[in-house]
Amino acid sequence: MSRKDKLIVLLLFSFSSYCFGQDTVRPNAHFFEPELMIGKIIPASNNFVFPSTGTQKTIALNFGATNNDTTKWAKYYNYSETGFMLLYSNLGNNQVLGHQYSILPFVSFRVFNKLKNPFSVKLGAGVSYFTTRFDSVSNPQNEIIGQQFTWDVKAFIYKSIYKKGGFKLKLGVGFSHESNGHTKLPNLGVNSPMASISGQFYNQKEDNYFHPKRIKRQNVSLKNYYITCEQGFGFHDQDETEGPEMGNLKPVHSSDLSAAILFNKHIKLRAGFTYRYYKTYYDHIVDNDIPELIDNPVLSSSNVNFYIGNEFLMGHMSIDVLLGINLYKPFYEKFNPGTELGLMLQKRLLTRIGMNAYLINTHKLPKHNLFVGANIKANMAKADFTEITLGYTYKLNQ
Repeated sequence: MSRKDKLIVLLLFSFSSYCFGQDTVRPNAHFFEPELMIGKIIPASNNFVFPSTGTQKTIALNFGATNNDTTKWAKYYNYSETGFMLLYSNLGNNQVLGHQYSILPFVSFRVFNKLKNPFSVKLGAGVSYFTTRFDSVSNPQNEIIGQQFTWDVKAFIYKSIYKKGGFKLKLGVGFSHESNGHTKLPNLGVNSPMASISGQFYNQKEDNYFHPKRIKRQNVSLKNYYITCEQGFGFHDQDETEGPEMGNLKPVHSSDLSAAILFNKHIKLRAGFTYRYYKTYYDHIVDNDIPELIDNPVLSSSNVNFYIGNEFLMGHMSIDVLLGINLYKPFYEKFNPGTELGLMLQKRLLTRIGMNAYLINTHKLPKHNLFVGANIKANMAKADFTEITLGYTYKLNQ
C-alpha cells in the first residue's frame, strides 16, 4: 500500500470513530442493519470500449446508533443516525473489474417529517479496495479503476414499509460512486444507480428510538461570524488531455480564506477565495516550453477561484460541501479546448465534498478552533485531486 493510500485509510478510520463515538449517545440505542443493493454500472463516455457488465450486487452490514440523546445537534438534525457500514460488491464482470470491499462512515437524516412515516436520507463517504485494477498488459479494459484503494461515496433515500417493535423494513434508491480522486490514472470511476432493501434491528422498542415529530428550530438568526484559514496538500495525476505523459503524480498546494455566518450553531454558510498551485502543470510547461504559458510558468500553473459552501456541524465532526467558479486557470483552459456544454462546465465550475474533524466541539462556539479535513475536489463532476487540509477558525463576535 502506498503512502497516500495509508493516509486516506487512516483519516477515514479517524472520521469513523468521530462519527460513531459521540460520548452522549445512549448505549441502548444501537442497531444492526443487513442490506442488499442491486444496480448497474453506467458506462463512461470516453474513447475506449467500456467492458460489458451484468447486474451489480452489493451486500452491506450497517452498524450504528440513533442519537436520541440530549445534545442540541442531535435534536437539530431530528435525532439522526450515525455509524459505519461494511460492504462487498460484485460489479458484474469479475474477470475485468474484480471484487470490491468497502468501509464507509455514514450519517442518516429524517426528512419530510410532517408525513406520518417520513423518509430518511443517508450519506456515506469512505474507502474501497478492488481486487483487480487497470494494467496496460494484463487488464487494459479496466480503465475505470486505476488503483486498488479508492474513495467511495454513497447517497441514498429510504422509506420504511413495515415496522414493529425494534424492527424496520426499508426500501431505498440511491447512487454509488468510487474513484481515487485523480491520484492515479486511468480513473474513469464506478458510477452506479442502485435500489436497496434492508432490515433494521434495534435492541429497543419503537417508542425509545423513533422520533417522527418535526423538531421546532427556534432563534434562527445571524448570530455568529467566522473567518477561516485553510492550507491544503493534494495529489494530482496528469490527465490524458494534459499529456503526453500519464502517471505523473505530483502535489497541489492550496491556500484558502473564507468568511462564514453560523445559523443556530449548526448551519455554517461561507464564501471565500482559494489559490492553488499545480506542480504537474509547472513541470509540463517548463519541460515542453509551452507557448503562451512559458513566460510566467508559476502563474500559468496557478488557479484562483471563488466559492460558496455550507458546513453541517455535528459536534467534533462536520460534512463540508462547496460549489465554486474558476476565475483563473490558464493551463486547464489551454489543454481542454472546446465549447460543448459538459466541457465548458468542467472549465468554469468546481465542486468539493469532504469531512472535517474539529479539535474543540463546535457546539461550544469556541473563539479559536483547529480542524483537519479530507476532501475530493472536482472540475464540476470530473475528479481533479484528493486533498488533505489543516484549518483554523476564528469567531469574530463574542
